[in-house]
Amino acid sequence: MKKIDSLNLVPFIDIVLVLLVIVLTSATFISRSHIDIDIPKVDNANSNSSKVNKEDTVITINKNGDFFVNDKIFNLSELESFISTLPKDSSIVINGDKESNFNSFVTIMNMLQKLEYQNLFVLVNEEDKK
Repeated sequence: MKKIDSLNLVPFIDIVLVLLVIVLTSATFISRSHIDIDIPKVDNANSNSSKVNKEDTVITINKNGDFFVNDKIFNLSELESFISTLPKDSSIVINGDKESNFNSFVTIMNMLQKLEYQNLFVLVNEEDKK
């Protein structure tokens, strides 16, 4: 009988690394904003909602009318400069607090229309019917 001097952990580490790669590539990551907003709700029968992708540019409007992109605050001219650097086929998601003023939303939509962006989405919550 052969005596085992040490335990070979290399095959075990290989298996663990393969499992880690499988988990990381198959997991879905939902990007959440760290800005405190209350998203408006809509009837889920009429909505065509989709999840926000990591590649999407999310413009957030809080209840004070401030603009954020990826948790960084922008004024309107800085936001326009930043958005103009993005490719024209970029997906842009507008995420606004239900108590924010409509003027902020219209200002963003006007700017995006002027810059000729077409892939625009508005993020809403689906209303649960009981």
